Amino acid sequence: MKPQDLQELTTAISEVTQTVHRLRAPGGCPWDMKQTHQSLRPYVIEEAYEVLDVLDQIESAEKLKTEPRLASAFEEELGDLLMQVILHSELASETGTLNFASVARALNAKLIHRHPHVFGDVQVKDADGVLQNWEKIKAAEKASKNAEASVLDGLPKSLPALQRTSRVIDKVTRVGFQWPDLTGPLDKLREELGEFEVEVKALKKTETPELRAKAQAELGDLLFSLCNVAFLLKMNPEDALRGTLSRFESRFRHVEKRLREHGKKPEESTLEEMDRYWDEAKKL
Repeated sequence: MKPQDLQELTTAISEVTQTVHRLRAPGGCPWDMKQTHQSLRPYVIEEAYEVLDVLDQIESAEKLKTEPRLASAFEEELGDLLMQVILHSELASETGTLNFASVARALNAKLIHRHPHVFGDVQVKDADGVLQNWEKIKAAEKASKNAEASVLDGLPKSLPALQRTSRVIDKVTRVGFQWPDLTGPLDKLREELGEFEVEVKALKKTETPELRAKAQAELGDLLFSLCNVAFLLKMNPEDALRGTLSRFESRFRHVEKRLREHGKKPEESTLEEMDRYWDEAKKL
């Protein structure tokens, strides 16, 4: 990084942290002043997902470079997410616990410690080697703090289920708990689908809480098996489902538009009519 770029970065960080401090100080913003770590929880999630919405539009680095509107949106949403980090750090600093500087220092120390192939003399062949070494270092760190530490420790329980499933599969795979190829996972997927169908048929015959719980458990097993197949194919099930949702929403909006042209709403039309416009949307 060039000296002038470093100076610009230092100045920008100093300015924004001072601004947030001013918002929280006496005579500052009434909304900011009354916030707590708990009251801000929804905003951390919301801002992260708004960043994700923009990321879904960035198909390549070139697109980000050639579309100023997209770059501006990305910059804004990253700023909003950074605001949450700075604001939580500011709240903690008011109790003398930590501050933004200590958060940054802790992150820097962690990055250096977990990249011995860059800052030390460890040799790795490729990105997979980096990840394997990263997990070993994390495991050693946890073991030093807790003798009963698990490779699954550290995964937020509030992660979306598909995303958390992918991370769980990734972690256990790195310690060898995985089929050697796709044969086993595909067989397991078919097996789970069969078991789910059995429970669904039983539920259709007799509706009971117990049978519904069994069917739901089998559905969970089926989804987990599908995520494992996706993992071995190096596909992200969260991204795959988001893509499907995007296509579904686009096509259904086309159905609604075509129905409006005929003075109808979806609830006033037949399934056959909607299917016809749906097929039209797929062709488009």
